[in-house]
Amino acid sequence: VVAVTIFAAIILFLINIFYKVLINQNEAKQVKQRTKDLSKQMRDLQKAGDTKKSNELMSEMMRENSKLMKMSMKPMIVSFVIVILLLPWPAEHFGDKVVTMENNVGTLAYEGSNYSVQLAEDGKTLNAGSTTCELPCVENVGAQLFEISREGEGIKFAPIVALSPVSLPLFGTTIGWLGWYIIVSIPIVMLMRK
Repeated sequence: VVAVTIFAAIILFLINIFYKVLINQNEAKQVKQRTKDLSKQMRDLQKAGDTKKSNELMSEMMRENSKLMKMSMKPMIVSFVIVILLLPWPAEHFGDKVVTMENNVGTLAYEGSNYSVQLAEDGKTLNAGSTTCELPCVENVGAQLFEISREGEGIKFAPIVALSPVSLPLFGTTIGWLGWYIIVSIPIVMLMRK
């Protein structure tokens, strides 16, 4: 949890710096204020029933939004490059591990330790380290909690970073590193933008 949170904060800090440096902040504020003013004027005209003037303001507002999009294009590309270059690191360290099974036996290598994995003849009961469970299951192997399931001919061990007391859309109750990265990124971005 801590490692992924720190990683997310570092990535988002770098991205925020590029947004601050590559976008003229004064010009961006002026465009946003102009858009806000146009939006207010447009609503007033719509209430008054003047659709012609309202449509003119709408097209002017669209031009202002287009300016803002053009300003944010460079930092968006830089952000994309940063994420593409740095995101594989946590995927390597915190990502799913698939154990190839030969004659229902395999080895899980995780965090410098090797754990013997054996699949019973019924194809559902798994012994991993000192853990026994019916697939699919959520169990500890060593000190790490995994979501364990079949994947083709192998067994997938998905490390769980956090558990949710309620089922979250797209995530369920078990959250892996990428889910946690997304969840913590939202408040971190909001704090950094302030």
